[in-house]
Amino acid sequence: MTFYESPYPSAAAAYRPAPPYPAPDPYHAELARACAAEKKLLRRRCSWGGWATLAALLLTSMLYTAAALACPAPENSAAMFCEYAFAYVVGFAVPALLLARALSMPLSAALPMQRVSVPTAIAAVVFGTAACNLANYPANLFAILLEGLGLSGSVPGYTLDGSPDAAFFLILSSCVIPALVEEFLFRGVMLRSFMRFGTGFAVAASSMLFALMHGNVTQILFAFPLGLLFAYFIVRTGNLWITIAIHFLNNLLASLYLVIESAAGEAAAELYSAVFPPVLWILGLAALPLLCRRSCGFFRLQAKPSLLAGRAKAGALFGNPGVIVFLCYTALSCVLFLIPS
Repeated sequence: MTFYESPYPSAAAAYRPAPPYPAPDPYHAELARACAAEKKLLRRRCSWGGWATLAALLLTSMLYTAAALACPAPENSAAMFCEYAFAYVVGFAVPALLLARALSMPLSAALPMQRVSVPTAIAAVVFGTAACNLANYPANLFAILLEGLGLSGSVPGYTLDGSPDAAFFLILSSCVIPALVEEFLFRGVMLRSFMRFGTGFAVAASSMLFALMHGNVTQILFAFPLGLLFAYFIVRTGNLWITIAIHFLNNLLASLYLVIESAAGEAAAELYSAVFPPVLWILGLAALPLLCRRSCGFFRLQAKPSLLAGRAKAGALFGNPGVIVFLCYTALSCVLFLIPS
């Protein structure tokens, strides 16, 4: 016997409740796995960056102490600056090379040397040096504010014993070597390693580590905008020599005050500090139109996209052992510098 089969679903089937959760989306699951892997990689690279910066500071300090104990030298003499130059170049170059090796980064990537037109390179160096000089003024105002609160706003400084050799090794240890090894570590290896996670993040993260490396509140306030400027120039030009030149000239202009004071007296040094900065600002202002030309496009930067959101990047940057230990070291250094001597 054949029964009639209704084309409509039964009442039980019609009112069957929907499942409490939607079916899993394989594309979203794959994206979540990719984001988790990217965040893990970012956290590891940030941790290595923190350890490398801390290692550079500690190794430089240990090498300088060992050199000073092995060959005691008079304070502010050529021998003292020579020992410091040796400690600085080895102390920063070794962690930078080890970090590049850990990242499997070839030197051609860690030392970007893309071709830049000569007018653009000169304009960038002049403009960057003028901007660095201007950054001294808010830092000096902040130092005055700290001193008004009964704290120390001074930064580490030197004097000269008057000999030409001391002046030469002062410039070598405070201008030439820092420009080379610091740019190699922060704008070469670190900036390149962070570029995978977005241009803006790479610029900000490498600049933060560079600023905190100084371990002094006043210098941090001064170094962070400089780090942003240097990193931007590297991203825009792909040539490390431009930021090395700016870094060298910025340190040289500060060291020349000591050299002039030692050679010609305090009045000549004060005249230099009063006359030269305005000249530099005018030159920097004159270089700006060249960098803004449409054919140059220096200030047009296309950001690199990233899988991770800003909050996830910030968590990876600060939530890793290397950066945490480095931040503790920097905080202790800042507190010690704030205590009046």
